[in-house]
Amino acid sequence: MAMSNTMIYQGNSSEALMKGEVKITTGLAFMKDVIVDSHFVTRGRFGRLTQAVAANPSCIGIGLGEDTGVLVTEGRYMEAVGSGLVIIIDGHEIRHSNIADLKEGSPISIENLIVHVMAKGNHYDLKTRKFYSEILAK
Repeated sequence: MAMSNTMIYQGNSSEALMKGEVKITTGLAFMKDVIVDSHFVTRGRFGRLTQAVAANPSCIGIGLGEDTGVLVTEGRYMEAVGSGLVIIIDGHEIRHSNIADLKEGSPISIENLIVHVMAKGNHYDLKTRKFYSEILAK
């Protein structure tokens, strides 16, 4: 999705955990330090967003399921809306990833990747990288 500063423009879901199978480019930067992927659950794009975050661990991956979105307020507070799921992939605490050392087509490994699954009404603070099951006290 073009709204983030880093975006996925191509990637085979079935081979997404092989280095080079996910193509990343620069987006419009309406949101910084996030990578957004749509049709996330139905099209099995977990590996695709995982590789994008492993290559850009300062970014937070946001996987949007069908009929689902996020409302972002104050540039940091995110609320899940709709009937599906929002998957958050956070690479900030990665202790090991071999992605920088691999040749194209090799399987990647990642240690300590943080994943959150959000349903309608759950919240996430992009700045503190914290998940909240209820409304945030701002």
